[in-house]
Amino acid sequence: MMTRWSMERCKSGIDPRVTIHESIVRERGRLYGVRSAAGTKFCRLMPVVVSAVMLLAHPIYARQAVPPVAKTSQGQLPPPSPAATPSPQPLPTTEPAKMSEPAKNYPDIPATLAASDEIVVTAVGDVMLGTTFPADSPLPPNDGADLLQEVTPLLKRGDVVLGNLEGPMFDGNGASPKCRGKAEGHCFAFRVPTRYGAHLKAAGFNVMGLANNHAMDFGPEGRESSRHVLEKQGIAHTGEVGDIAHLTAKGRKIDVIAFATYPGAYNFLDLDDALDTIRKARAEADVVIVSFHGGAEGASHQHVAPGDEKFLGEDRGDLRKFAHAAIDAGAQLVIGSGPHVVRGMEIYQGKLIAYSLGNFATYGPFNLSGENGLSLILEAHLAPDGSFFRGQVHPVRQEKPGGPRLDPQLSIVPILRTLSQTDFRQSGIVVGPRGELWLPGTKVPECSNTTNSLEQPVDPKLCSIFP
Repeated sequence: MMTRWSMERCKSGIDPRVTIHESIVRERGRLYGVRSAAGTKFCRLMPVVVSAVMLLAHPIYARQAVPPVAKTSQGQLPPPSPAATPSPQPLPTTEPAKMSEPAKNYPDIPATLAASDEIVVTAVGDVMLGTTFPADSPLPPNDGADLLQEVTPLLKRGDVVLGNLEGPMFDGNGASPKCRGKAEGHCFAFRVPTRYGAHLKAAGFNVMGLANNHAMDFGPEGRESSRHVLEKQGIAHTGEVGDIAHLTAKGRKIDVIAFATYPGAYNFLDLDDALDTIRKARAEADVVIVSFHGGAEGASHQHVAPGDEKFLGEDRGDLRKFAHAAIDAGAQLVIGSGPHVVRGMEIYQGKLIAYSLGNFATYGPFNLSGENGLSLILEAHLAPDGSFFRGQVHPVRQEKPGGPRLDPQLSIVPILRTLSQTDFRQSGIVVGPRGELWLPGTKVPECSNTTNSLEQPVDPKLCSIFP
């Protein structure tokens, strides 16, 4: 006999009776093809069995007698008796709860906003389109012109389109200063051809962060070259002390400030100085967006740890403390990169914090196995005061040698959901079945993630990033 738990397990692939940590392990296994033959056969047969039972039961319901309804002397139906009339039952809804419902400390935002009132930010993690260092490094096919083509329509949905430029755009020769005296294979430095700036422009980027551990791979000359390349393409930049990106969208002034943990950049390890920079920007701008490069790297560091994070002997910052303080100082959106994997998201004082967006477009010498190859495009809709209103993550995947592709399996969605719930609990962002982002407390509609029609539950609503 099929139990309720069995049916739910076929829908989600996750056993609700295990801990959240066990669930994410099992979910990852399902995403990468680990499923028992017996479980697969069971789930595929379930809709067939349910359909057969419904067909057999149909004649039984058809033969049930329907009592005649008496008419009045005028031939009209009498008014129904109040006692005999059942109270109407609301239909199950597939829409999220009103955004103003969840928590008292969130600003009152109407259920809908006119498009002219929203500021839409599309943001991604690390971007490195190809490197000429070392000299024998291969560049992408068609000289990178097609690398971002598939994701361009989604990027261009934003009024602000932001990425972290992981490596200088520089045509110089010679070795990277950071690699001198180091054995080959023990130093990672990138040198992106300056002509690739046109690819960023074509994809829709209008601001890039230059605050990270690769911005100075070829010294001050490399970083200066990056600025010139971006300016030539009409793309704003931020990262070096004194370098704040100023944009205008829908009549509002928007400042973007990129922070890191390295000298020469806006350094959030000096918290007082960082917060003073944010306050001054907020005094002049309608919306302030803060990006940061921080946190330990790799799939073993996918959770946002409390306190300072250390990696390879470096202090990579107390990310929770900085992100919260940045919002208290006036930032309305905080976006992180650095760990090379996606991390959880939370809502603080009505503002969205995305702690890491992972590897977005990293061609060449990057680890893209497992979670390192899963990423997303964040689409955040901000209300007029900069509060988070609604959002969407568009899942992407990279496979060696790299380049983002839309992921119809939505692989990052359950991982993002679990990380957000585990790390932040009540303040964690609510992640819907298709990657929708809602305020904490919002009810999530159900759907099936499977693309196999034999595994679909009865009358499903298929999860998909495609309309």
